[in-house]
Amino acid sequence: MSLLEVNNLEVSYGLIKAVKGVSFEVKEGEIVALIGANGAGKTTIMHALNGIIPKAGGAVTFDGADITATPAHKLVSLGMAQVPEGRRIFQELTVFENLRMGYFIKTIKLSLRLRSKKCIAISRSSRSDRSR
Repeated sequence: MSLLEVNNLEVSYGLIKAVKGVSFEVKEGEIVALIGANGAGKTTIMHALNGIIPKAGGAVTFDGADITATPAHKLVSLGMAQVPEGRRIFQELTVFENLRMGYFIKTIKLSLRLRSKKCIAISRSSRSDRSR
């Protein structure tokens, strides 16, 4: 199964179709590069995949879920994020640390969820202790 599937992606700026019929897939563990000339639509494709700009057509699936209409802030919690290039990165961090920043929110939410479950379990056990 593919981690990311892009089928017939289209992106428009007003009446101008910037991206027409782009399809590709990325399997888990693969490293893929999107290569093209200036103005070919690389950034537009990435922004559309990450929910930063709207898609005019096509379908996008991430980890088996349809994310075609999912906004950027929800994609981050699913584990999908875009790390900016150049001056918009954390200069003092390594490349790996910058990439991990996109995953940070998911880790925090999982940690909070686990703590919440522990609190509920502790609360339930203390209630049952009181009933004895």
